[in-house]
Amino acid sequence: MRFRTAFVKILTFFLLSFSFFFVIGNVNAQRQTLPVTVNGQITADIYSTLNINPVTVEIYQPSTVTVRVLSSSGVGIQGRTVVIVSPSLVITQPTLPTDSSGRATGWVYSTNPGTFTVSALDTTLGFNIEIQNTKTLYVVPVPVPTLLPEPYYTKGTVNTVVWSNTGAQYSYYAEVALDPDFNNVVGNSGWVNSTSYEFTNLENEKMYFYRVKARNQWGGESAWSSSVFSVQDALAPEIKTIDIRGVGENNTVDWDTNFTVEMLFSVRDNLQLNSAVFMCLDSRGHTYHCTSDYHMEGDLLIVKVKLGNLERVSGVYLRDSYEFCVEASDAAGNIRRVCDIELKIPREQEVITEPTIIDRVDKVVEDITNSLDETIGQLPSGNLTAITATTSIVTSLIAFLLAFGSLLNLPFAFVQFFIHLLSWLGFRKGAKPLGYVYDSLTKDPIPQAIIRVYSEDGRMVWTDVTDSKGYFSAKLSGGRYKIVVTAQGYIFPSSIVFGKDDYPLKDVYHGEYFEVKENEEFNFSIPLDPRDVSKFKAWEEILKGRIRVFLNILNIFLFIVGLIFAIYAFSKDPYWLTLLILLLYIPSLILMMRGTFKKRSKYGVVKDTDGNAVSSVVIGLRELEFDRIVLKRVTDNMGRYRMLAESGRYRLEVLDTSYKVVEIEGDSEILVDKDEEWITKNIVVSKIGKV
Repeated sequence: MRFRTAFVKILTFFLLSFSFFFVIGNVNAQRQTLPVTVNGQITADIYSTLNINPVTVEIYQPSTVTVRVLSSSGVGIQGRTVVIVSPSLVITQPTLPTDSSGRATGWVYSTNPGTFTVSALDTTLGFNIEIQNTKTLYVVPVPVPTLLPEPYYTKGTVNTVVWSNTGAQYSYYAEVALDPDFNNVVGNSGWVNSTSYEFTNLENEKMYFYRVKARNQWGGESAWSSSVFSVQDALAPEIKTIDIRGVGENNTVDWDTNFTVEMLFSVRDNLQLNSAVFMCLDSRGHTYHCTSDYHMEGDLLIVKVKLGNLERVSGVYLRDSYEFCVEASDAAGNIRRVCDIELKIPREQEVITEPTIIDRVDKVVEDITNSLDETIGQLPSGNLTAITATTSIVTSLIAFLLAFGSLLNLPFAFVQFFIHLLSWLGFRKGAKPLGYVYDSLTKDPIPQAIIRVYSEDGRMVWTDVTDSKGYFSAKLSGGRYKIVVTAQGYIFPSSIVFGKDDYPLKDVYHGEYFEVKENEEFNFSIPLDPRDVSKFKAWEEILKGRIRVFLNILNIFLFIVGLIFAIYAFSKDPYWLTLLILLLYIPSLILMMRGTFKKRSKYGVVKDTDGNAVSSVVIGLRELEFDRIVLKRVTDNMGRYRMLAESGRYRLEVLDTSYKVVEIEGDSEILVDKDEEWITKNIVVSKIGKV
């Protein structure tokens, strides 16, 4: 029993062991032959790139987005589907998969300014793979044009507004309204390509407000510019003759030179009267100065004319009748002249024959000699010589005082003298500007002052802007003109500077009409008064100006009187002392006459291909170093322009987009190697679109 029991246990152990190893073997065999599957997704691409061009755009301007799908080794992958992503932008998606270089292209733009992130996705496999490379797009507003300042009053029922040029690819939209908030818009320009527009059918005595905005070539619009305003004035002043008093007992032959004729006129304007001028007409119909004794009291123009100041026949007899004119202008430049004003002089019964030219000269010389004999001739010879010498000394003393009173201005005077000397010697040809605008107190130049020149009938015939040195230019044909100056923070005309001299400046201009003969040059000094200045400082400068004017007038008067005394003294007692005194006046006389000889200014001319002058064309001078326009000029009605440029390299350009340049004299690039030089190249242009 024991043996059988032990055998059974051993057999059972072997069977169990065999079964265990058999099962384990089968399991291992199965584990070695079954396949293993692993699932996963790639959602980020660190190798591909995204670029935008340009990076900075205006609103509505498209920027090109280029996505390049790359492998890890930097090789482009063809056939990938790319989607551009930027929630705030308007997107034009790529229409084709990536090309052989792995590139796909789309476009984006924005209707609002700001900064925007642009990214892209690879959607080829049915799920989004985010390309990690992103870029930022900068969207800026369309630049706002600036309206040029308007005068307070505008003549007539039309008004042309002008604004700055924001670029060649922009159009503009201007509006006119009756209120500053533009709730009552009464007209618009529509979208135009020019930088000016003429509004018509405006009403007299109404104030109009103007504004303008720009639009780029993609349809993006700028904000509105700041508004400007002007009042329309279509009526010239009214002039009526109230009373012309007689000449008393005077007649054409027997008359009192100091007898005064008084005249009264009514001069009114519907808005604002600017000036009223009294003029005399000579026998040829030309105006001449016969009195300055006239002034306005309310609406009355009161005039006093001495008979001795009227034109005379042969310098002796009065004419049978005289004609006068009253000319009035308002603040808008409307002018009215009335010339049917007549003064009758009773005729002497005796028949008067017309004297010859020689008789007239003899009569004038005789009148002067008789006057001197009756006054100075009664003095002893020694006293006459003493008076002549004293007059010369006083004249020299006044001249010294004038110079001494201007010692503070000596540095500027030396510069002016040196410039004039160079011009006189021919080393500074054409570099003398035709006008200079300056501060009446500090004497510093005023840049960016707007110059407008009006003709006698109120038309604006020239406009310019002073440069950094206060200079401006003008070229006028024969006629009568008036200059109006506008500058921020200043008042024109000056009430501080009095008279025509403000040492060392000459020909001071105060807003009066001036006459230009054909091709005549002028060179005005125009002072402007600062708005914010103490009354004490203003009165101090006014007093200095009055003293200078008085001393100048006294100096001229004594010079003339002294010269007459010297000639008369030498004729009565010709010896060495009177001759020496007479010779001393010769250098002064030469210096006084030297100002007659002036060089003619040179201008550049813009013509079309047919040789006709082209007016109102905007010419620009671009500084090449910083690539910016530094000067602009508009050609006048004869196609002329000129610019005063400082040393540097420039390119001359035609900024008016309605013309293209055919030829520029010499070359468009200009090298100025002097301190300053006039740019006066001739330009040939052709109208764009002209067949």
